[in-house]
Formats: sequence, structure tokens, C-alpha cells
Amino acid sequence: MQLQNPVQILSKKLIKPATPTPHHLHKFKISSLDQFNPPLYVSYIFCYPAIDKDHAKAKILERNTQLQRSLSQVLALYYPLAGRYVKENLLIHCNDLGVEYIEAKVSGRLSPLVQADADSCWQLKHFIPVQFESPSSPLLAVQCNMFECGGVAIALSISHRIVDGFVFSKFIDSWATTSRAGIDKVCHHPNFKLASVLPTMEMVPEIMCLPPFNPQLKIASKTFVFKNLEASRPKEVLKRQPSQVQMVTAVIWKALMKVSQVRNGKLRPSVIIHMLNLRRGRTALPISDDYCGNLIRPAIIRFTPDKESRVELRNMVSLLSNEINFAVNECAKPQTSDDLFYMVYNAWKNAVEVFSRGEADAYCVTSLCGMPSYPDFGWEKPVRVIHTQSLVEMILLQDTRDGDGIEALIYLDENVMSLFEQDPDIIAFTSQNRSKHLLSGL
Repeated sequence: MQLQNPVQILSKKLIKPATPTPHHLHKFKISSLDQFNPPLYVSYIFCYPAIDKDHAKAKILERNTQLQRSLSQVLALYYPLAGRYVKENLLIHCNDLGVEYIEAKVSGRLSPLVQADADSCWQLKHFIPVQFESPSSPLLAVQCNMFECGGVAIALSISHRIVDGFVFSKFIDSWATTSRAGIDKVCHHPNFKLASVLPTMEMVPEIMCLPPFNPQLKIASKTFVFKNLEASRPKEVLKRQPSQVQMVTAVIWKALMKVSQVRNGKLRPSVIIHMLNLRRGRTALPISDDYCGNLIRPAIIRFTPDKESRVELRNMVSLLSNEINFAVNECAKPQTSDDLFYMVYNAWKNAVEVFSRGEADAYCVTSLCGMPSYPDFGWEKPVRVIHTQSLVEMILLQDTRDGDGIEALIYLDENVMSLFEQDPDIIAFTSQNRSKHLLSGL
């Protein structure tokens, strides 16, 4: 489905925190793991249909005002996002300059955006506020796309400098809660003292992005919904029962290995790079769940074929479960901030080497399951959440809108995708059809 470029920018402004940031909080030191992170922005689009089609224009303006007011209020909690990053001093100057807020008018209906597929992904750039790290760049930019039909698409670009997937999900949930019920109903209050546990270092290497950008690839993206996976769990007794995330990852991995075997004429070594959250009491250091920053590390799960190798689901599940558990146990070993930093650094270094050597098919998996992914600003959950990354191969998992399954957004080389979506397990365990009632009238 082709999207036109019907987006007209109406205005740009800076939204500042509702209450000034106290002077003693103006200099926010980043942690060594934030320092280590590449200068990226991550973008999402949240699609909301019209509330009242008979009064579409008035309702859109009401939504727009509500979004700006609640954003200002929640920025008082997430005050570093309204500041600017000072790379030379490894700190964020929390000067309340504000986050960028763009109002955009879109001709046409919301449905083409909701149904956008790989062919139109490149055109999504018109709906998002593109940002690059610089001394003057906001750490957060929002674009409120207001459609003629009364629908709204809220697009965010947020700096990865102090925000990982966990922090982003908490921020967007806090903003939505503030909009829907008021700032007093926000349960999660962020903690910006990670640098007290993991202080900045004089010199750290900068990691390359994972997975690396390959200009020769033409990326296709599709969303697959996994439900009712209980029947596919291994019947034999394992050391530990796999989670739903591990089950979905195993099904996807198995299908990717079979596609590779067809394309190469033989079974190749294969690797899953699975991102782990270092919170949840997984380290010996006092890192609580409310800490903001980049608290993630990759777990590397390798499959090396031999003459007896058979790609079976129970083997993939067991391998994933065992290796992820091993990586989690590794996280508990470091006793000092330096030890923890180098444990994370070495894990990233090893993951980068997997891609650079090219000896195995390698895939990155990030899971946001268990985190709020469908924010309700007061007009119900979005009918679709779009992650706009489309330049590299990767797999992003999140809970479905109804919370009854896992939605996998998969980016693959288009030649791989055409075979992957025909895999019998992918067909058996997933659906690519969105609920018709969610799309009706958009």
C-alpha cells in the first residue's frame, strides 16, 4: 500500500516542564553505560482512530491540547528529557529548554498508515520528527499528526542516550496516565541517579549499532501475531519451563534456519543476539527498577550444526532457555561498577564480532513484553503501534493490544522474508490479519 505525502506542518514549539527543575538538579551526569551507547534516536508512532466523527475537528483540537498539557506535566518527572546533552562534559544540562512539539495536518484517512507495509515504510518519515544528536537537539520530539477523518497518530523520536526500551515504555505510560487520569495517578517515578552506581569513565569505546547497517539489503517488514503457544511447548520435562518470549523466539529462529538452509543448500551456523534487562535484581549492585539509563546487555545464543543436527523446536527452546539463564547468572557476578561495565562491554564486543565475522547467520531480538506498549491517553488504546526502524534486520517483540499474545515486528531482507512467511510453523502459530473491527471506519 502506497502512502502519499499528505503531511503539512502547521507549527513547531517547545514544551517545557510544568514546574521548573530545581537548580541542584541542573547537571545530570550520565552513567558509564550511557556514555558507551551510540548517539541514536528511536521512533514510534501510535495510531488512534476518531472518537466522534460528527465533531472530528473539535475533538482533534481537544486531543492536541490535552497532549501538550499532560506532556508538560510529565516532563516535571522526566526533567532530563527537557534538557540538552553536553557531550564534552558527559552530562545533560537540565535547563528546561523543552522538548519539540510539532503539529501536523494530514489529508486523507488514518487507515493507510495503520495498514502500512514494507513498501511504504520509507514514507513513514513524513509522520515522525527526525532528530540527530547535537548540542542543540532536544532529547525528545513529538509530532501530532491530525487526520481529516478525526484520527490522530502520535509520533515520538527519543534519544537513546539515557533511555532504553524499559525507560521509554515507562515514560510513554506515565504520559498517557497523566493525560487520562492526572499526574497524581502516575505510579512509576523515575530515578536519575544511575551514575552514582555506574559513574562515567575517562575513556570508553563506543559500540557500533547492532545489527550493523548493510546498504546492500532491501529490508521488508511484517507483523506476526503469536497466540495459543501452550500447545507447542515441549512435552518433556526441562530444567526450566520456557517463557512465551522464548517460545516465540524459538519458532522464529527455527524458521529462519530453515530459510537459510534452502538458500544456501546446507544448514549454517546461526546466532540469536537477545537483549537482557539488567534491572529486576539481576545484578549484585544496587540497581533498582526505577533507574533510568541504558541497562541492557546482549545474550548470545549459538547454534552450530554437525552431521547429526536437526532443527527441532524443542532443541531451539532448550538452547535459548539455557543460554539466556546462563547470561542472567553472569549478570549477578560483578561486584564493582567497573566489573559490571566490562561484563556488559565484553558482551557487546562479542556480539559485534559475530556480525563482523559473517561466519553465522545472526539476528537481534529485543523484547518489550511485560512493558506497557499501547498507551491510553483517554481515548482507548491505539489500534496500531509502529516501530519505524527499517534499515537493518531485527526482531522486536511486544505484547498484543489485548494482552493475550505476542506481536513480532520482523525486519528481514526481502528475499528472506518471502520464504520466511511461507514457513509451516509461522503459518501455524501466527496471524497477519488484524482485527477487522479495529480498522473499520478509519
